[in-house]
Amino acid sequence: MDYIAEDRPGAALEWLDGMVSRVEMLSELPEQGRVVPEWNEPAVREIMYDPYRVIYEVSEDRVEILTLSHQRQQLPTARDKG
Repeated sequence: MDYIAEDRPGAALEWLDGMVSRVEMLSELPEQGRVVPEWNEPAVREIMYDPYRVIYEVSEDRVEILTLSHQRQQLPTARDKG
């Protein structure tokens, strides 16, 4: 996003606002995302906000963001729970 901010700061802020809005929707619809295929754990899901994947875990009382990764970045085949 830094490269966008250098040339078009308004576009960078707009993108960030969109990302925050998308993530905030998880509080109302936590299971809207798909199960992360690499990990195949029903509680671990992802939503896309181009070009990023927001990977999060759903529990009874909260949604926890685990990582934000670029769509081209490969995740480890197993999740590090430590």
